[in-house]
Amino acid sequence: MSKAKVLLSFDVEEFDLPKEHGVDISLDKGIKVSKSGLLKILKILKRQKVPATFFCTANFVEAEPELIRQIAKDGHEIAGHGVDHFEPQKNDIEIAKKKIEKVLGKKIVGYRQPRMQPISYGKMKKLGYLYDSSVNPAFIPGRYNHLDVPRKKYKKSGLIEIPTSVATIFRVPLFWLALHLFPQKIYFLLTKMSARKTGYFATYFHPWEFTDLRKFSCVPKYIQHNSGKKLEERLENLIIKLKRDDFEFQTYATYAKI
Repeated sequence: MSKAKVLLSFDVEEFDLPKEHGVDISLDKGIKVSKSGLLKILKILKRQKVPATFFCTANFVEAEPELIRQIAKDGHEIAGHGVDHFEPQKNDIEIAKKKIEKVLGKKIVGYRQPRMQPISYGKMKKLGYLYDSSVNPAFIPGRYNHLDVPRKKYKKSGLIEIPTSVATIFRVPLFWLALHLFPQKIYFLLTKMSARKTGYFATYFHPWEFTDLRKFSCVPKYIQHNSGKKLEERLENLIIKLKRDDFEFQTYATYAKI
């Protein structure tokens, strides 16, 4: 029996959460906040010797080219995540690919649309993408309703879709916010149950979550909860537990090719 896979990913974008709550923040400041959290994440992955996929905006890649190239050199996957996270445009899927590949020096094959918004599968296939991961098969009020889509990997218009994992009961999302709010034992149990059902566990976080969000009064308390150092500890504990249970960590590109 093959091992269940863990697809760990991070949406590397400029920190723009304050803008969602009516508070302006410059691009430079947003990049700085996210870079701070990203460096903490990379230390955890290096200690635990596991690969991950980093869905990056072109804004961040162009601001931190050396860091992005080093992440790829260390065995992680770089994928696309639009151009400007707060103001996505119609042609971002194509523009982001060109800009990221120019910095990286090689092709990228994966994409995740900012805020998990709809994408054109046919267009992505023509552009040379192998897979997409813009679907959370759950209901998030004010964001999306994907209760009718499959929980596990499927093909659409020739493109592979890798949905984010949800709980087996009521499709409760097991994404970033769940690790903030759920007791760790409950989160780990739900993770294992989901992986047994689909053969994999796929989740995502944002580097800015790993900074002290209490400095930003506009950020809702439920997002501030267990952010910064506490989330670092929770993420590393999760990785350790999954390794002990003999899960196999892979990048999204590797899993898409299976």
